[in-house]
Amino acid sequence: MNALLKRYPAAYRQKFGDEIADAYREATDGASRPARIREGADIAGHALRMRLGIGSAGRAGRLLAALAPFAVIAVGLNAMYLTRLTVSALRVAGRTGEIAPVVLTGAGGIAALVGAVLALTGRWTVGTWTVLAGIAASMAVQVLRPGLGLEFAVFFSGPTLLLALPALLCPPDARPVLRLRSAATGVPVALAGAAALALAPSLWPLPHPQSLLYFAVPTAAGLLLVGRRAFARLRTAPAVLLASLPFAVVGVFAGAVETVVLPLAIGLPMAAAVSIRRRRGAAASPSA
Repeated sequence: MNALLKRYPAAYRQKFGDEIADAYREATDGASRPARIREGADIAGHALRMRLGIGSAGRAGRLLAALAPFAVIAVGLNAMYLTRLTVSALRVAGRTGEIAPVVLTGAGGIAALVGAVLALTGRWTVGTWTVLAGIAASMAVQVLRPGLGLEFAVFFSGPTLLLALPALLCPPDARPVLRLRSAATGVPVALAGAAALALAPSLWPLPHPQSLLYFAVPTAAGLLLVGRRAFARLRTAPAVLLASLPFAVVGVFAGAVETVVLPLAIGLPMAAAVSIRRRRGAAASPSA
């Protein structure tokens, strides 16, 4: 516990350290090992947010909360793309005898995809940490594999890590409330759907531009999962633009021009509309 408390800023630790330690002991008394790990991860995340000055009351915290669900969708899209690359790489690796590194890298991508689905179905903490574990595993394999190294790992897995940061740093009391929290069958169905969508290009290849459905369908499914509450948080033009950027990043990484342009083509008019609405509201408020 002392190691966790040392992650907090000194002043905050001195003021609230005993309270945090008591809450941790109460939450983990008689708990299973996974529960203790989850509580420890929550404390580590809270300490990091305190050091960065990110809280739900601040502007940065509110912006991260607005961006987080859309970033998780983008993480899932990117993980799907990496899964497809792994399937293609396995065909080559079967002839060269280098199957193990490809499988390990692919396992990290699959873990990130599973984590994204868990987060979008209401298991936010478990999902986001699973995403981080999957990305870290993939990067470790790439760094240690001869012929690849750190530069390749940063290029190949770095974008997914950047996309995951808003979800990891989102303040707990501002996390999105998602739809399938109480649905017992929701998670298995969502996982099966994600697996089918990830493998669809290998099983049913489509010509361009129909191949954009591989991007559009999972995006629409993710947006349906986050629901209207996530869109209601996009109250400023910068928030709308930032929410569209993760999808453009996935498009850049996948090398599809349309998937870069389309999110921005939707995001820019929406940002302008939000800005105009806020200005009209501000102009009307003094006379109200």
